[in-house]
Amino acid sequence: MVAPVDGPSPAPRTGFDEKGKNTALQSHVAFFDPDDDGIIWPSDTYNGFRDLKFNIVLSIAAMCIIHGAFSYVTWGSIIPDPYFRLKIRHMHRAKHGSDTEVYTTVGDFDEDKFFYIFDMYSSDPHTHLTFSQGVRMLHGNMNPFDPFGWFAAIFEWFATYLLLYPLDKRGMAKDDVKAVYDGSIFYRISGRAPKA
Repeated sequence: MVAPVDGPSPAPRTGFDEKGKNTALQSHVAFFDPDDDGIIWPSDTYNGFRDLKFNIVLSIAAMCIIHGAFSYVTWGSIIPDPYFRLKIRHMHRAKHGSDTEVYTTVGDFDEDKFFYIFDMYSSDPHTHLTFSQGVRMLHGNMNPFDPFGWFAAIFEWFATYLLLYPLDKRGMAKDDVKAVYDGSIFYRISGRAPKA
């Protein structure tokens, strides 16, 4: 594959204003953009987490962590945004180390990598991932000397586990985890209709 001319600029063939052309990562975060303008305010993230049934403390923590860590890299300017907003168009820049690499560097979903994670870390028949298997996965994906990536991966998977908390003790269902990657499960849990 030839590298795009604009390298770290907007992901190839994406632009949040073009319906149906978003990457999986852009679709994942689009739930948190209720006015559909391609910009996620901290209050949007807080309200989104509340809609997903997270408590006030976790919603505030998520808002601070996400916007504090990713506003500058997704804003697309050398001058930081004073409101700590995120631009969905540049969300691929928020991809960090020590993750599962299910999102490619441009934010597309790599299905082979997704199935590989479940095949490697879950038990037969590889349909659910328990909390302890998730911890093993996080440890197995750690890159050396990457404390930011370690923290980000732990935060993301802890939030995912809380969101999909398995009442049957089998673990997080593979289909539900996949729906987190494309954001479709957020609409189902919140009861909010997906954007047209």
